[in-house]
Amino acid sequence: MRSQFLTLLCILTFLSCAWSLTDAIVSFVQTNDVAQTSYIQRSYTPEQQKKLPKQYFEDRSSSDGPMPGDPEQIRSLSIAQFIYGLLTLIGAALMFRLRKLGFWVYVAGVLAGLALPVALAGFSALHTSFGVFFSILFAGLYALNLKDMH
Repeated sequence: MRSQFLTLLCILTFLSCAWSLTDAIVSFVQTNDVAQTSYIQRSYTPEQQKKLPKQYFEDRSSSDGPMPGDPEQIRSLSIAQFIYGLLTLIGAALMFRLRKLGFWVYVAGVLAGLALPVALAGFSALHTSFGVFFSILFAGLYALNLKDMH
């Protein structure tokens, strides 16, 4: 019997993987459009600037940062993201069916999500795959449920 916690983790992973796979496919199919997308910094009036909370550090956790402008690099990073999304989706589907093998497939996907961007584009590519860091947290949470799987 699958616990509610494991069910919730799997559903959240399914949603995350669907988003990741969609993003990877769009980035691969429309590489030139993605390469030409520029990042627009929001500007504030002096009155609005005074009302903003103080920022003590630069927040790099959002995906608002621009993708690299090189179409070949975008294409290779989208392939890496697709592999990561597919492996974690397969792993989550197996764990949803209470298969312990799914945990190891999921961990392989997380490792691929960390290693492939670095191998293809260097350490600067890690900021484009911030979701992988949440997957590490989820891997730990899935590990807590290994006893329920066979």
